[in-house]
Amino acid sequence: MATINDEEAMFETLDPVPSEIATAISDGLNAFNESAEIIREAFAIVWRENGRLIAGITASVSFSVLFIGNLWVEKSLRLSGIGRKLMAAAEEEGRRRAAVTACVDTLSTRAPDFYPKLGYVEFGRVSGHAGGRPVDRIWFRKEFPPQLDQKPMAASHLISTEMTLEDVMAGGRRVC
Repeated sequence: MATINDEEAMFETLDPVPSEIATAISDGLNAFNESAEIIREAFAIVWRENGRLIAGITASVSFSVLFIGNLWVEKSLRLSGIGRKLMAAAEEEGRRRAAVTACVDTLSTRAPDFYPKLGYVEFGRVSGHAGGRPVDRIWFRKEFPPQLDQKPMAASHLISTEMTLEDVMAGGRRVC
């Protein structure tokens, strides 16, 4: 274990965060998680039209949970059903990677009604302010029905998917 000499060490706030710092922190956390056998399988699904990116979703699967990162649809194509299709594709890929539940978050100023229409249930909310107005961050989850062709896991490998807001916040970073 390393020791820290407080006279030589210092904390530094970086704003904006240099990409090499963000990468170093992420790589360090990923290496620690891998040593603890917590594997994170990240993926993206994109929608292109004539070779041009018009929509996409980022996600990952870790400990049998599909975490939706970002969902983006070009402004002129919003409300066209592409977002729904991307969510369905991400859920399918998550289930293919053995996810049994999904987790996503959004702001009350964005798409809080979108996810319940897809079967997601709110499980946490934090209130704050942005630009002088109230804004909530809302977490949703969706349980996947068991797949007929999916082999049951040994009891020693089962992980509870009953997540609370405290579980999400304990990670100290955006996990959904």
